Amino acid sequence: MKAPYIFDFIPFKEDMVERDNEQALVRDVTKLLLELGTGFAFLGNQYHLNVGGDDFYIDLLFYNLNLRCYMAI
Repeated sequence: MKAPYIFDFIPFKEDMVERDNEQALVRDVTKLLLELGTGFAFLGNQYHLNVGGDDFYIDLLFYNLNLRCYMAI
C-alpha cells in the first residue's frame, strides 16, 4: 500500500482472506452511511455496470430519495 491504513475496527483473524476484509469494510461503511440520515437506500455492493462494452463494479451504491440522486463509493 502506498499509505498506511488503520483498520482497528475490523477483528482480524489469521486465516482471513481479502474477501473477508472487504466484507467487513463494506459492512462498517454501509452502517456509517445509513446513519447519516433519512432518505438513503442501499442498492447493493459490487454493483455491476457495463459502459461502452467495459465492465465496472461499484463498491457501494446508494440512492438518496430526498435529493433524487445516486451515491457511488
